[in-house]
Amino acid sequence: MFADRLTSEQRQAVFDLAVLLAHADHDVSDEEQQYLKNFSDAFGIEYDLDKSEINIDDTLTAFSSKQSKMILLQELVKLSYKDGHFGQEEQENVFMIAQKVGLNDPELLIRIEKWVREGFNWVYEGEQMLEVN
Repeated sequence: MFADRLTSEQRQAVFDLAVLLAHADHDVSDEEQQYLKNFSDAFGIEYDLDKSEINIDDTLTAFSSKQSKMILLQELVKLSYKDGHFGQEEQENVFMIAQKVGLNDPELLIRIEKWVREGFNWVYEGEQMLEVN
């Protein structure tokens, strides 16, 4: 997990922004909840799904390096895929965050989305192979 490379402040910010993103379509799926629970457990973050008081601009100040910004976007796209598709509202929110952190390069966003999608496909194919007797 690339989030290992983030500071604890950045991990908390990823979690907070992921919660906001999960609420974007007004339906936090079981898969999204499990992702958030796993993330909070992995990094000792309080599992709290009410982030309505979060100021996005203030939260984004935790990300100063290009690497940390890319990891943030990768984690948000990963969450977005948890319910099976990268929906329009989720895409718009990820793109808005990318612009706010200065990574509004469409080619880079496409590469990050492809990276996440291929990772999901890789895991799925592995699970399918293991189920074959």
